[in-house]
Amino acid sequence: MPFTRAGALWSALIAGFVVLIVLLVFVTQNTGPVDLTFLGWTWSLPLGVAILLAAVSGGLITALAGTARIFQLRRAAKRTLAARR
Repeated sequence: MPFTRAGALWSALIAGFVVLIVLLVFVTQNTGPVDLTFLGWTWSLPLGVAILLAAVSGGLITALAGTARIFQLRRAAKRTLAARR
């Protein structure tokens, strides 16, 4: 069976839906309230939502750090290319 972009897209969509279903089950099974405190603020969230927010925040921080590193490497590559000319 040949590899196609359409096949890869369908595989990615199916995998994404499976992950979303697993997350939905996780959040609905962990509905007990948990008290959170951060820099003097205190609030209450369901445990599943708190863990999901922490994971999303960590992913965003990682993406920002990766983006900054990519820009840094591109700038260094442009300088190197300009120095060779």
